[in-house]
Amino acid sequence: MANGPVLIVLLALAGVAAATLLGLALAGFARRRSASYLLVALALATLLARVGVATAAMAGLLADPDHHLAEHILDVLMAALVIAAVYTARSVRRRARSDETPEAAPDGGRDTHPGGFEGGHDDE
Repeated sequence: MANGPVLIVLLALAGVAAATLLGLALAGFARRRSASYLLVALALATLLARVGVATAAMAGLLADPDHHLAEHILDVLMAALVIAAVYTARSVRRRARSDETPEAAPDGGRDTHPGGFEGGHDDE
């Protein structure tokens, strides 16, 4: 791997960007305290881990095959965490809807969607 000054600058910028994104995600998690926010923060942490892997490879601490394997593992981990975050958020929302009774729901128990559709049907 070429260890030129451009690569060092790019890795530094990527590290700052990844750390900033992770900080924002952790702030969101601290505010919301939900599993889906935690999973998104962990997914964004893989970006920072990728910078660490690239830095270790650049410093000669990681061989090229190990570097590529680690990056692919981090890619799979990020995808799995994002999918888990979406699944968790949708499961919580679905569970909350099923717990509502028509008497307790402020909208009479109807499912109101953005865009003016109620009841989950486009023809209502």
